[in-house]
Amino acid sequence: MVAGLIWSTEAAGSALLFGAIAAGVQLLAARLTRQIGVAASLDHLKVYAVGVLLRFAGVALIGVVALVAGAWFSPPGAALGYVGVLLPLLYLETRLGR
Repeated sequence: MVAGLIWSTEAAGSALLFGAIAAGVQLLAARLTRQIGVAASLDHLKVYAVGVLLRFAGVALIGVVALVAGAWFSPPGAALGYVGVLLPLLYLETRLGR
């Protein structure tokens, strides 16, 4: 794991945890989009807003966990894990949505 090589084992654990959270957020956003029945686009801002708010909640969760459990938690590792999983999945979602 890159986070473990750059920072520490705590960073690797944080990256793994938030990578899993990112995958869950992406699956939840895709499921909600399917339930609404339209693809996210500028014409359908409600669907787009739901996805953005879910993904932003994951980013906010990094800050919350950093404040609550800062002793065993690595925010840079968590950010690397979250973004490193979420961005490729988000790119894949937009490619498959065409």
